[in-house]
Amino acid sequence: MMKKPVVAMLIAVFLAVVIGALAYFLLVGPKKGELDKKQKEIESTENKIQSEKNTYKELVDIKNRSAEYEAKLASLQAKIPEEPELPTLIRNLQAAADVGTGAGLPWLSFTPGALASGGGAQVSSYTFTMMVGGFYDEIVDLIYRIESMQRAVAVNSISMTTTESILEMKYSPNLGLVEATIDATTYTLSKPAGEAEATEPQPKPESGGEEESPEESPEETPEETPEETPEE
Repeated sequence: MMKKPVVAMLIAVFLAVVIGALAYFLLVGPKKGELDKKQKEIESTENKIQSEKNTYKELVDIKNRSAEYEAKLASLQAKIPEEPELPTLIRNLQAAADVGTGAGLPWLSFTPGALASGGGAQVSSYTFTMMVGGFYDEIVDLIYRIESMQRAVAVNSISMTTTESILEMKYSPNLGLVEATIDATTYTLSKPAGEAEATEPQPKPESGGEEESPEESPEETPEETPEETPEE
């Protein structure tokens, strides 16, 4: 038979265990759950902060490189402008052939062609023909200047013939002057007039009038049969 002090001690230990378990489940457990929840919220907030930092870094990088992008865009627009800009092309070609600042060739004629579609591409093109007169090395210099222009120009063909007169001025045949006809192509983002109109949506015709009713067929009238008279 157990002594009373031992029983009392066991009861006290059991009560202590029960009270400790109740205290854990009622006090420590919920606090631990809240702590875990707060920890997850902190981690989520830190991830958002890191994401915002990365986005900010990318925006700063784009801002710092915006001048570079704008310069590249301006260069591309200069190579292939949105409109044909024929007057600008003529001025550039005149500067390339100018006697004082260019190749030193007299400008004889310039003939632009019609705007042609680039097929499935977004770029259209038009050819032009120009005639100049001078020495052979000057014409070679002009070709180099044309192909080095900021605007995209492709020289298709060159034909040269010897000449003794330039701009109605006579020269000695011993000078070796030549007259050159240059055929070239340049490009633009503009569409030909017919193709541009075809791409625009056409308005649908409005149905304003009353619908025509089908023609009514005339009613057939029954033929009258003669009445029979009774015989007397």
